[in-house]
Amino acid sequence: MRDAAGKIGFEVPLLLVVLIIVFITAPTGHFPIGDDWQYAYPVMTWVENGQMEFNGIFAPNILLQVAWGYLFCKIGGGFDFTWLRLSTLVMGFVAVLYFYKIMRQSDVQKKMALFVALSLAFNPLFYYLSFTFFTDIPFLALCLMSIYFFRKHLSSHQGKFMVFAVLCAVGSFYIRQPGLLLLPSFALFFLVKNRFSKQAILTSLILILLAVMVYISLEKWVKPALGISDNFVPVGSKFYEALIEQPISTVFEWIKKGVKTWVYLGFFSLPLLPFFWRKVVEAGLTRKGVLVATFFLNGILLLLLWKIGKTFPFGGNIMFNFGLGSELLADVYTLGLQNTPHLPEWVMLLVQYISQLATTFLFLFVFKNFKELKKDQKQFFWFLLSLNLMYLPLMSITSFFDRYLLLPAASFFMILSFYFTGNLRIQPSLKWLPFVIVTGFSILATTDSMRWNKAKNKAFLFLSENGVPITEMDAGYEYNGFYNYHFPKVEKQDRSFWWVTDDRYMITFGPVPGYRQIASFPYYRCLYLKEDAILVLERKDNR
Repeated sequence: MRDAAGKIGFEVPLLLVVLIIVFITAPTGHFPIGDDWQYAYPVMTWVENGQMEFNGIFAPNILLQVAWGYLFCKIGGGFDFTWLRLSTLVMGFVAVLYFYKIMRQSDVQKKMALFVALSLAFNPLFYYLSFTFFTDIPFLALCLMSIYFFRKHLSSHQGKFMVFAVLCAVGSFYIRQPGLLLLPSFALFFLVKNRFSKQAILTSLILILLAVMVYISLEKWVKPALGISDNFVPVGSKFYEALIEQPISTVFEWIKKGVKTWVYLGFFSLPLLPFFWRKVVEAGLTRKGVLVATFFLNGILLLLLWKIGKTFPFGGNIMFNFGLGSELLADVYTLGLQNTPHLPEWVMLLVQYISQLATTFLFLFVFKNFKELKKDQKQFFWFLLSLNLMYLPLMSITSFFDRYLLLPAASFFMILSFYFTGNLRIQPSLKWLPFVIVTGFSILATTDSMRWNKAKNKAFLFLSENGVPITEMDAGYEYNGFYNYHFPKVEKQDRSFWWVTDDRYMITFGPVPGYRQIASFPYYRCLYLKEDAILVLERKDNR
């Protein structure tokens, strides 16, 4: 009985937490959020017309994402963005569950594994993206499942777990291209772990060959058969061209994005830092010389980044100044008007400096105490490191968004969990303050984002119901993309880059010069404890 209870001891509380936060954040509503309109469009056409159609040009493969969303819409009785967000929430639960299972495979104490898993669940990026139809959460879930089953194969030597691992890796590739990196990573790890035995060499060659075949089959057969080859950014060829034609500038770009990653990892790790601080002190990393060097060098880095205008959160795709969710309305994004609340720059610089220090101390601690890890943990450490060293350059070749860092953040969390050998005490303590602050920020900021997206949807429906076609409005990136996509775009100065035919009407966060307000849709900002509103504006002249 005790064993049975132990098996459900994590899943049941996690499910209850998920239900509570879903109720608080309230993700219902038939409207797109950010880029997910591109992934939702083929789901809609499949549900309503029986055939996938694609609008736009994008990087991720998304085919399995589309099939997953289609399944939920069919069960729900029709196409609706609410069902699509629910499909992502389910994969978010799966991701956290397998994240926890992987740590338990590495002999991480149960309470610590639970705490680290919850730190991932309430990470600002993870939490926010769980309430969208972006590809990042399903991709991460399948990656974690693949890693779990691969390690299960290593411990049990049962072939079925290797099959599961490969299938999950291929599945992740059918959502985002870097999922295929799991197979060569497995091959390298398997080869080294088994000391280059004949069987290991054969297995590794099969995994690499399989990866090549999967890649070629998708690019040469599946996409052409579906007639969607032109809808995808040729990431593979761009990666090759960058390395061959511009190697120096490519390496320089990787360094810049590596610095951003460094800062983000520190911010994401703040909930964990207090529980490792005693170990940091015991490792001698708070000696005067180390402290002076750490504070000085990070101060220089902060000043350099501030001087060139690159400060946290670096214009990320999800995180912005004390908020979550891209502010993709014309007044803020296109015209640069300060129509949304922000914290002072010095506050964000302070957060950046603290994040830099956190990463520095934790990285120094990890490498200084590497010898303390068990043999299996050391091997898994090198696997995670090699996987991310392949993943980050590939994800950074065409663009770099904060949401790309979910896999590196999850990997870093797992590595840190290996070092916690004590008993985590679940009792009131200041150590929990960073976790509470980050969790509160994630929930409130995501709730705020959902609220202004709902208000924006009301504004769009208001215009539509009053006979205004999408060709006469700038309703924001998602709406103009979903309802008015056309290629090539007709771009004009001071007009949004997204598919705006005429901006006689505009949906905004605030007033815009040359426009008059004709409607207002209020909502409450939890983070700022104030009422705000989405506005509908009409151009004053007839240009």
